[in-house]
Amino acid sequence: MEENPITNPPERSPKTPNEWGVIVVLSLVFGLFLSIDLFSDYNPRKLSVPFFLAAWILLLVIHEFAHAAIARAMGWKVSLIVIGSGRFRFGFKIGHTLIEFRSIPLSGFVIPQQTDYIAPRLKHFCIYAAGPGVELLISLALVCFIGPESLLQRTSDIPIIATQSLIVAALLGSFINLLPISFSADGKHSWSDGLGMILCWRFPCEPSEDKEVLPPKSSAL
Repeated sequence: MEENPITNPPERSPKTPNEWGVIVVLSLVFGLFLSIDLFSDYNPRKLSVPFFLAAWILLLVIHEFAHAAIARAMGWKVSLIVIGSGRFRFGFKIGHTLIEFRSIPLSGFVIPQQTDYIAPRLKHFCIYAAGPGVELLISLALVCFIGPESLLQRTSDIPIIATQSLIVAALLGSFINLLPISFSADGKHSWSDGLGMILCWRFPCEPSEDKEVLPPKSSAL
């Protein structure tokens, strides 16, 4: 997702020992039940859940970098790519772009810097569309490469199960991002890629008096 041109996207990490305790306990319980289910009466099909979770994180990275790649292809700069939400964990720079990784790998955002005023609304639209678009392209490519017959059948073939999980995660992620919804947390407001693709046609085409370029935008996987 891109960052919306009104405010920064919402981000909040647990602030109290009780909040951290709840997260740790729930994570341990989830991991315990997942492990018990996976290893009791083991069947390769049960690997679909951990494959889905791994695919979601991989697709999150691809999704956000797709926003950045299209922004760069349009001739704009990218100042920040954030993978995850919550507390900052580590980061590094590639050129002038800062890349941050945060605690919870469920969403992310990209902040492009508009450097020209040639069809800026169309460029914003393309940048918003890049995230869900790349997920749909990955799904289509895998279906064409492997074949729908193989992907729709019940199987114990682990590579096919992993591919099925990746496609489900990609389709679900693109569907969620294309929903035209807005959300807020801690007084901060953001919106989905789908809503951004609609609202970007109302963005100003010329710089404001106090800014050289349009403020950036955001998104969640």
